Amino acid sequence: MRNITLSIDDELYEQSRIIAAQRKSTVSGLVRDYLRSLSQAEQRREQARREIRAMIGRFGGKVGRMPSREERHARR
Repeated sequence: MRNITLSIDDELYEQSRIIAAQRKSTVSGLVRDYLRSLSQAEQRREQARREIRAMIGRFGGKVGRMPSREERHARR
């Protein structure tokens, strides 16, 4: 596990300590959880991008129109 040094103003630090205590956590725990959620959100966005590109590829790049019944039910 890596350590990082972060500079924040005193008021933000005090507010963060209160929130951490309410959540039975620490300021470090809050930062760690936030960074984890940020990373997971980015992974979900990238997965969605891959899925969209795959869908576009299946319809021959013909975005903007509804695929025909035959295209929707074609066996691949």
